[in-house]
Amino acid sequence: MLRALSCFLATALMLAATGCGDSGNVMLFHAGVGQRSSLNEIKDVFLARHPNARLNFAYKGSGYFIADLERSREGDLFMPGEEFYFLQAVERGFITDYDPKTDIAAHFMVVIATPRGNPKNIQELEDFAKPGIRVGLGNPKACAIGIWDEKTFRKAGIWEQVKKNQVQSAKCIAETASAIQHREVDASLIWSSTAVLYLRDIEIIPIEPRYRGLVRLPVGVLKFSKHPELARQLKEFMLSEEGSKIFRSHAYVTDPGPLDEQGFCLDGGMASRDDCKWLVQAAKVCKDENIPVNAETCGHLVGEVRRQRATKRAGTR
Repeated sequence: MLRALSCFLATALMLAATGCGDSGNVMLFHAGVGQRSSLNEIKDVFLARHPNARLNFAYKGSGYFIADLERSREGDLFMPGEEFYFLQAVERGFITDYDPKTDIAAHFMVVIATPRGNPKNIQELEDFAKPGIRVGLGNPKACAIGIWDEKTFRKAGIWEQVKKNQVQSAKCIAETASAIQHREVDASLIWSSTAVLYLRDIEIIPIEPRYRGLVRLPVGVLKFSKHPELARQLKEFMLSEEGSKIFRSHAYVTDPGPLDEQGFCLDGGMASRDDCKWLVQAAKVCKDENIPVNAETCGHLVGEVRRQRATKRAGTR
């Protein structure tokens, strides 16, 4: 019951507008729940420069968006957790100006996550197929990680064996991460940007380059936007160099290198090598108070490590 309530709150919460200002400038942004931390920072920076604007988010598992948009015909921007869902909106005419070459704000990177200490010694994808491993998978009808579970394990040739070990069918990426954190599963695939939120409680293992997926995250202005010019400005900010830096500070990949048609690395993982390195290092630093927190130890993830270190200290007072 608590897990179901947690997922519901994580995926269905719409931040209500509060305070005063021009209510005519309230935008609604439909976004995958996996983007919450980065988009909340994007919001803070953007609204500081547009004080008369307001911005609400509808966060949920990406598989739920199209039905909601079909019914409501409301919203200003759309950024699901996979291009697959975005293209459904394009096909239905909800987004009319999508450029697949320029409108990708960032990329999720798929990584392996285990409970802290990695009790089952998971080191590679093939370990998910071993007898007795409790595997958490996402429901592909509800969330993007479910699509990538099947794509990744099929590419590795072990999908049928992994399915036999499945003990979870998550409706959202937050539910997947929570199961790892609470040791209800032995291993799952999650986004790097989700993994970075749990540095103290999980172990992060990069996937070898030939199976490493980089997930395109397009952003678009909806055809029925009530504030199309303001929405366009927000989209342009997200696609700017400044926006890219914000995304990268939350463990998104902004320079994925060459990818095949399915989204897997073609360069031997060279472009995403540093992203993997700093993600693993950030988890190490966050767990070990003896290691200083700076750019030399955490790279571009120093802000997230400092936040979690501070949260831990506050919780022990």
